[in-house]
Amino acid sequence: MEECIMEITSLLPGVKIVKEDGEVKEDVFISQGDKVKVTTVDETVTGTFMLVEFARYSEEDDILHMVRDEEGFAVPFDQIIDIVRAD
Repeated sequence: MEECIMEITSLLPGVKIVKEDGEVKEDVFISQGDKVKVTTVDETVTGTFMLVEFARYSEEDDILHMVRDEEGFAVPFDQIIDIVRAD
């Protein structure tokens, strides 16, 4: 049997976000470069998703990094109320 070797031409980091409300469960997948709308306790921000910085210790918070208006913007996960794709 001949083996087919494929070349990897693209690899995008991404995350799966699971949102639940009672019995309703929704999976949201976002990849680096996707437009997202993030609602926090203070504001709603639309920008380009870059990455999630996962906390090294349990007392730290994970941080979502995005770009808005050509500037980096970081949101701690404990401040996020909702995340949706803004396509």
